[in-house]
Amino acid sequence: MKEFLYFKPSDNSVDWERTARFQRFMEKRRASICSERALLYTESFQMTEGQPYILRKAKAFAYTLEHMHIYVDEDSLIFGNQASRNFAAPIFPEYSIQWAIDELDTFSLREGDVFMIDESTKEDLRSIAPYWIGHTHEDAVNQAIPEELRMAEKQGVIHRGGISMSGDGHIVPDYPTILKQGLRCIAREADEKKYDTAYTLEQRQFYEAVSISLTGVLTYIHRFGPYLRAKASVCEDPRRKEELLAMALMADTLMEQGARSFHEGCETAYLIHMLQMIESNGHSFCYGRFDQYMYDLYRSDIEQGRITEDQALEIVTHMFIMNSGNNKVRPYGHTRFSQGYPLYSNLVVGGMKPDGTDGTNGLTYLCIEAMNLTSLAEPNFSARYWSKSPKEYLRACAKLIRTGCGMPSMFNDETAVKGLVDLGIPEADARDYCPIGCVETGVPGKYGHRATGMTYVNWGKVFELMLYNGFDPNSGIRLISVNDSDVRESEFTSYEEVWNTWKRFLKYYSDRSVECDRICDTYLAVYDADPFASALIQDSMKLGKTLKNGGCRYDVISQSNIGPSVVGNSLAVIRQLIFEDKKITFHELMDALRDNWTSRSSMRIHKLVNSVPKFGNDNDMVDEIVKEVFDSYLELLPGYETLRSGQGPQISRYTMSTSNITSYVPNGFVVGATPDGRAAGTPLNEGCSPTQGTDHNGPTAVINSVAKLPNDKVAAGQLLNMRFNAAALSGDENLDKFVSFLETSQKKGIYHNQFNVISSETLREAQLHPEQYTDLIVRVAGYCAQFVSLMPQTQDAIIARTENDW
Repeated sequence: MKEFLYFKPSDNSVDWERTARFQRFMEKRRASICSERALLYTESFQMTEGQPYILRKAKAFAYTLEHMHIYVDEDSLIFGNQASRNFAAPIFPEYSIQWAIDELDTFSLREGDVFMIDESTKEDLRSIAPYWIGHTHEDAVNQAIPEELRMAEKQGVIHRGGISMSGDGHIVPDYPTILKQGLRCIAREADEKKYDTAYTLEQRQFYEAVSISLTGVLTYIHRFGPYLRAKASVCEDPRRKEELLAMALMADTLMEQGARSFHEGCETAYLIHMLQMIESNGHSFCYGRFDQYMYDLYRSDIEQGRITEDQALEIVTHMFIMNSGNNKVRPYGHTRFSQGYPLYSNLVVGGMKPDGTDGTNGLTYLCIEAMNLTSLAEPNFSARYWSKSPKEYLRACAKLIRTGCGMPSMFNDETAVKGLVDLGIPEADARDYCPIGCVETGVPGKYGHRATGMTYVNWGKVFELMLYNGFDPNSGIRLISVNDSDVRESEFTSYEEVWNTWKRFLKYYSDRSVECDRICDTYLAVYDADPFASALIQDSMKLGKTLKNGGCRYDVISQSNIGPSVVGNSLAVIRQLIFEDKKITFHELMDALRDNWTSRSSMRIHKLVNSVPKFGNDNDMVDEIVKEVFDSYLELLPGYETLRSGQGPQISRYTMSTSNITSYVPNGFVVGATPDGRAAGTPLNEGCSPTQGTDHNGPTAVINSVAKLPNDKVAAGQLLNMRFNAAALSGDENLDKFVSFLETSQKKGIYHNQFNVISSETLREAQLHPEQYTDLIVRVAGYCAQFVSLMPQTQDAIIARTENDW
């Protein structure tokens, strides 16, 4: 089994080989498509024709939970299943169905994110499709999208993705309250309010939907009691028989009241998480600050002798492993933007508490060890740290990073907290922030949907269109121009003119993307009615609204903007080579871009382009330009409003994020050669990271460059991805260097940093022999995935990242 990082087993109460076996089972699992939810939702919707949509959704959720297949994995201490099989992805026909029918015969033929599907499942989905086609979330959005937005999508600037055909997710329930009181009391409150005529009809319908949903959840949980007892009755292993009976007893009353033990707390947290993914096919349903809200239950059980530390570690590890049994399927076109079967189920430890003291505790370290034993892509494990974080804690995080599992990603409290406070969020709440999904941040139990991940905007493409007088070289579509001529090449006489034109083009496409957000949100408010998830966020029950209708305290959202380093580096080349040094003309540069640096004259220009400093090397000239690119977007945000402004939340506004998952790869597909020297069709830069392979001066130079950005204004999450070779962190001396690097990053105000510790040689071997590397987990973007599950282009993009050493 896997070696412990620091934990030393102290008793014989835990079979660690069983845990290792469970982990290997999840590592080798295969993805498939499950039709069960789709069939049950169809049956329920057919029975509720003519009723308010939110009630239909709630009844379908409860009906599914009452009738779906339940099972418990043989080695697991945690129960609860999302689908009829482990790692099977349900289909959610109320959001979209046509794409699934179109892809039935190709799910198993994909380059990445392959799904097995049998003929019976195909027939199930074909049988229900006629009921849904023309009546889904996707259909409603498509009918509402104006021609201008469609043209921007054809240009490759805008990508709607999940916001136009699936649920939203991106929330963290109020776990402390759930653990304290359970769900029954919320259901009782909803029962009282649904008859109170002081509320509007819409509010009463919301409360009725909450009651139906929560009652359905409790029914689902209680179904496991008889099931587990039946399994125990035929179990020949005395230890497992005892576990099954204990789990059955737990299921009889779980969430009828607050959690009464650490095991109940972990079971509750997992079930809440998983059940949200049955209600909605959004993603980024996250655990928040697990070591903070679970600590009292852990400490009490340890102090009262109800469990040992070994048993507590086993429970947490099993809860972590269970997350890899859930799944989501996306259309193949969208999968390119989000590869590796990601669910982005972020769980964070450490950091300051709301009162400003340090929150590191015994459970913090136990979670780090559990992630080491898990070594899977889920949960997306993160660590908060600040100037007063214990050195021992940073070393524990560094040791886990050194294993090469890609976790934890590191979040800087002082920078993240300042960004949230500047949005108007009270400091105590800001100090309690957590990652939500990849690197987006918000306040657990108080944020609504989508801290990030609204419309994707391809800044590399915006810049290319600007160079070509607004024309897209691929489609020929033009929506905005530099001048009114039909010439497909811009004419600039000064750098100031280039810069002002960039700002004008950026505003035009940002305006379009906000319009796209509003259209998608309008229909998400209907089709993503989620009374179960909403009732677990503060103020939703008070306001009588789902989250998409304004039922949260803080409604802060952001888009996904891809390619700021590419844009900044390109501007630096234009300014230096054309307008300052006058080594080339604008026309010569455009000729080189058109032939993708291949002709003799173009190769000469490419050599000059490569000599211009690039972001990530601690060069003030280019770093300042990249900062200005960030600022050019930040200054637009006060002019944008969310759909929920003035509709309930105390704060409702846009902010910025550089979380863009794997979209930097497919966004690069549609962008030709760019003035920074990048070749046509290759990836853009990821997050705020340097463009792949352009940082040459070592890791300190990278963070020096990133430190110059407005990190504390990118209040929905600033993503920095770095790669080290394994030797750079080997031994105590190198580990100490890495801890010092983390401390320096914190002092410099780096918002977030995450690491792959693996060589290019190993990654290439995994490409050649994938069957031998199913245990290879890599940090893809703001999340991790099995390397062998990724498309070749994304694998190559990871290999192209600079491999740092000291």
